[in-house]
Amino acid sequence: MKVGKPAPGPTASLEQVRLDFPEPLLPGRLVRRFKRFLAEVDLADGRRVLAHCPNSGSMLGCQDEGAPVYVSHHPAANRRTAHTWEMIHIGGGWVGINTALPNRLVALAAQRRALPCFADALEVRREVKVSPHSRLDLLVRREQGPLYVEVKNVTLVREGRALFPDAVTTRGAKHLEELMALKAAGQEAAMVYLVQRGDADSFAPAAAIDPTYARLLAQALAAGVEAWVVQASVSPQGVGLWRLLPLEV
Repeated sequence: MKVGKPAPGPTASLEQVRLDFPEPLLPGRLVRRFKRFLAEVDLADGRRVLAHCPNSGSMLGCQDEGAPVYVSHHPAANRRTAHTWEMIHIGGGWVGINTALPNRLVALAAQRRALPCFADALEVRREVKVSPHSRLDLLVRREQGPLYVEVKNVTLVREGRALFPDAVTTRGAKHLEELMALKAAGQEAAMVYLVQRGDADSFAPAAAIDPTYARLLAQALAAGVEAWVVQASVSPQGVGLWRLLPLEV
């Protein structure tokens, strides 16, 4: 799916890349997450609702029962649930758990040339097929040549360090291998890790959780694959890019 061409003009700052929620979110408390994509939430008005959980990961440390949450409301006949769980209050701040937002934010950052690797972006495409059985999140056409980008949502933080993944990820490993293959073929490739919480000061691969992924990331960096870590500011009003974090490998 094509996102569009960047508007002419100067490069935007990270803080200018933001997605606001179109309708006010509803406050509540998490009862439980179950069956991977479902959650029960007690809303502030006393109703208990079933909400879609837009996150297929383990959500390690981000599903404390009783924690404050916000959900969005999407009444539609073709939806099983009328609510979507958007964020949870953990570690003194809001943590965005919707994995669809990072791809949209990074695509918008490419449109607005808000990261150095997007400085000369001409066009942005999403969900680009790179092999018979694999897609990457973005293809950014640039004056200097195309850049293939994979985006990962990061919600796990330990002792001030953001970590990815929060569970063993064969799919994530495959994406690193795809990026290295593109680089070996003469293409430019990059990983963007979007940290959807404000209590981290650095980022590292979660080697204790998935040593294979950590090893492949180190190999990818050595092969010339770029890696950018962007921290987002998460609030009930919206999610916006905030600052770059250092990567420790």
